Amino acid sequence: MRGFGCRLTPGARSWIVQVRQPDGSKKRMTLGSVGTLPVEGPPSTPGARDLAIAALNAARRGEDSAATIGRKRAPTGATLNAAWDFYEAAGHPKLRGVGRKRASTIHADQLRFEKYIRPSIGKEAISRINTAAVQRFLDGIPSEGQRNQCLVLLKSLVGFAGSRGLAEAARIAITATPSRKMQNFYSADELALLDRTLVELIDERPDRILVFSALRLLLLTGARMGEILSARWNDIDVARSVLRLARDKTSNDGRDVLLSPEALAVFDSLPRTRHAFVFFSPGKRGHITNLAKPWDEAIRRAGLRRFRRHDLRHSFASAAISQGVSLFVVGQILGHRQATTTQRYSHLEKDVARQALDKIAGAIAGPKVQPALKLVS
Repeated sequence: MRGFGCRLTPGARSWIVQVRQPDGSKKRMTLGSVGTLPVEGPPSTPGARDLAIAALNAARRGEDSAATIGRKRAPTGATLNAAWDFYEAAGHPKLRGVGRKRASTIHADQLRFEKYIRPSIGKEAISRINTAAVQRFLDGIPSEGQRNQCLVLLKSLVGFAGSRGLAEAARIAITATPSRKMQNFYSADELALLDRTLVELIDERPDRILVFSALRLLLLTGARMGEILSARWNDIDVARSVLRLARDKTSNDGRDVLLSPEALAVFDSLPRTRHAFVFFSPGKRGHITNLAKPWDEAIRRAGLRRFRRHDLRHSFASAAISQGVSLFVVGQILGHRQATTTQRYSHLEKDVARQALDKIAGAIAGPKVQPALKLVS
């Protein structure tokens, strides 16, 4: 029968039929695997030859041959790459609640998508992305942290596509590994040593005053690195001793970072230029974005253990609690929206309470009472 045949490829054999399209072109369709689909079958279960005849007759009538024999593929919907394009066009909205992501978060998402998702699973239709496909994708990412971040971004895109009607998504039964809770703290003495070291480095290298001063402000305020580095001169309210943030990590409402006299003095020592940003840089974002090198230099000079730069925030909280500041006030200073966030420092508050208890007990206790004799039977 003309148009009906078998395609042989390494490791596979398939029944095929070739039909003529309404525009005169020819199209080959796979009917099934040889051995699985018989050549001929009963009327209730047509074989390969029966399907080929039906397809050829439909083509002669000008009908859709694939639809006639049940081999027409359903539309697969948008791919991950297409969903990302829609997501960018929408302005990177938050998927929970309202509002849009911070510029720093958007930048990190863009880098992660272009490096990991677009060249691999990005071409796949969302309707075909299941747990197994995602797991294979994650297996190709060496870093555990990047695997977690890519999984969160991928699932967010899938959720975005579903909420906007771009595709029907399957459930992805993989959960990101909880991040490790870091409990690295510099003591108050170590913080004081680090601050003196930074002042020495500024005196020796005045051309690097911006990066070393930024580290001093992280140490003196407990603020997040992005909050300090993106500070603008107009955001500094000297009269109220605050750095005004139009928006912070956990809210679009913004907050005020309290500035001590020492922190205000650091800002006052910096060169004032026509740039809007305090820590200006000719880069794309207009301000310094990385303090890795000056941080390593300061840590080596001070002879301290190397913790993360973000641990300066934890160390600030630790130093405050060691001075008797309550968890509530520490949370207010750090800008925590949820009290549970500050609870990570509760064990430090218990230590302070224990020390206070010992001092109080020592001040009011009378002479020690001799222990009673124990009767031994």
